[in-house]
Amino acid sequence: MLLFGLVLLGPLLAVSGTALYYKETERIFPGVRSGAVLLDNQRVSSAAGQLDLFWNQTPNFVLSNGGKTWPVPPSSLGLWIDPGATAQKAYQVGRGEDGIVELLRLFRRKQIEVEPVVVFNAQLARDALTQISQSLSSAPQDSRLVLGQDGRWIATRAQAGMTLDVADALAQISADPQATLRQGYFELKIMSVPARISDWSAELAHINTFYERPLKMFAYDAINDERIFWNVPQNLVADWVRLDDPQGQPYLQVDVEQFQNYLIEWQTGIGNREIESTQALESLSAKWQSGETFEILLRHRASTYTVQTGDNLVGIGFKVGLPYWKIQEANPGTSIIGVGRGQVLTIPSPNEMLPYPVVPNKRVVVSITQQHMWIYENWELRSEYKISTGMDKSPTLPGVFQIQTHELNAYAAIWDLWMPHFMGIYEAVPGFMNGIHGLPLLSSGKRLWGNVLGSKASYGCIIMDLQAADDLYNWAENGVVVEIQP
Repeated sequence: MLLFGLVLLGPLLAVSGTALYYKETERIFPGVRSGAVLLDNQRVSSAAGQLDLFWNQTPNFVLSNGGKTWPVPPSSLGLWIDPGATAQKAYQVGRGEDGIVELLRLFRRKQIEVEPVVVFNAQLARDALTQISQSLSSAPQDSRLVLGQDGRWIATRAQAGMTLDVADALAQISADPQATLRQGYFELKIMSVPARISDWSAELAHINTFYERPLKMFAYDAINDERIFWNVPQNLVADWVRLDDPQGQPYLQVDVEQFQNYLIEWQTGIGNREIESTQALESLSAKWQSGETFEILLRHRASTYTVQTGDNLVGIGFKVGLPYWKIQEANPGTSIIGVGRGQVLTIPSPNEMLPYPVVPNKRVVVSITQQHMWIYENWELRSEYKISTGMDKSPTLPGVFQIQTHELNAYAAIWDLWMPHFMGIYEAVPGFMNGIHGLPLLSSGKRLWGNVLGSKASYGCIIMDLQAADDLYNWAENGVVVEIQP
């Protein structure tokens, strides 16, 4: 027993001696540390300086955003270590209630860790985290409409941004600042920031309707009174569509050569006809934008006629709808009766009888057989009248002609009569115009043919009732087509 007491007494005496020395010199016991700072044999003021340098100025705390790590001083996150209080806490090791136990531990060369005294500054942490967020954050990239290589609008891909969740980080640190510091590591929560604009599908669907908008065409054949409606192939139109601003209005930038080549190909399918004229090509875009039709006038090409036994130019003219002298012009050297069987004659285009711009939506149709007239406007019947055409010895020429002149009261010296509301339609011979007019009046004052309307009676003109002639005269401008059927 005595031996055991002596064994125990030795260390106690050594510890007591050491404790007395450090008490008298006011130094921290050996083996006391705070983090990586060993505070052996230091006075409180000196220890406080070292603690401040390590905890508040040295980047020994690790931050991570999941893909990158970097060291920072704890103080940069608002975790300020009170160096004086921490040094005083280290000084108290071996001097408090558990002093003997602590001294024995130190004597056995075991170290005692002193947790630093943490003072959390929430505002400093918020400011620091906000600054970190600015360096880590990336702004979202909205989807945009841009012109693709083919000239059409396409949408770029939206890209989400990212930012530090400052509120979450602040809440974690403030919940237990001491534990945060003890861990020595803090994972920053990065949030995805969605783009404000990511879907242009509705706008692109609207834009795509422009490429599907048809370019409407309308061709009119005044000879046959035929209307042809169709659309230009959409692949051509789509190539011409331009949209400078996705929120703006589209227009056509027509490749003129391509369009003209298309028309040349199109007219190969319309028989012995060709395009005579079109509206101005500059109007194509406006027509396309408004949905109106682009108008084309067709012309019949010249044809041929093989002379039959008994033919002469006058008779041939009645067959083909042209005055004899027009055929004679196209066949130099011929005369009215100077044609022979088997001779091939050039027959001019019937459009030669339409010298004025055609008025497509008005038409006068006369039937010699029925002695009747129909007047059409916008392809609907406007009015109809009984008429009289030329007698057999001075017949009215069938064909397609045009109102060329208006004369309120024309005088025919050859017959000494006045023709009210005279409208000239073709020259029976050069310089002599046949036309449409009201019941004629002789110089004697006698009104002719009022009782024979509905039968052939005139010298070649088309005779109408006075009121009917007045109506037609004021309705039909020069250029209105007059179709005289056999």
